Amino acid sequence: MRIWEADYVAKKLSCLDINFGNLKRNNMNVIIEPNDRFAYVGTKTGDIVEINIDRAIYTKCGPARKLLGQGINCLALLPNGDLLAGSGDGTIAKLGSNLQLKASCTVLGSVTSITLTADGTHFFAGTSQSNIYWVDADQLNPELRNTCHYEKINDIQFPYGYSELFATCSVNDIRIWNSRNR
Repeated sequence: MRIWEADYVAKKLSCLDINFGNLKRNNMNVIIEPNDRFAYVGTKTGDIVEINIDRAIYTKCGPARKLLGQGINCLALLPNGDLLAGSGDGTIAKLGSNLQLKASCTVLGSVTSITLTADGTHFFAGTSQSNIYWVDADQLNPELRNTCHYEKINDIQFPYGYSELFATCSVNDIRIWNSRNR
């Protein structure tokens, strides 16, 4: 990993390699604090590495006791400095500034995205199984808000003389839809 610096006056780019010491990780994603002091990197091994941007060195790695399964797919930073991490095994974790686990919950499918509300009190979490959850950022209570097929649709059927209702079948499930409601 490198930190790139742009000198607009001299029209030059310079880079500085980050010193990880003997720590070897496959990096999946990165999020930077609003004050540009620290960057947090989600890894394929399921931990988060904190990097001091000014010194170009990693400072800590966490959570210490329990790694998140199947890697960290997405990160979000709460206004109070806590981190939200979505992992491949469907875990959403809230970590404190010391990268220790504060709370966690599990959803169906691998967590692929986390989007905070403007005030940072709730967030939407999307999964690989096409589920969208509404989650309270304080308690991490997921509520399923929307779902659909996550595989290809093989067939669609309408009942005779009633086009408001129809059924679709996919590889894994059959769903009944009402076109009046959504």
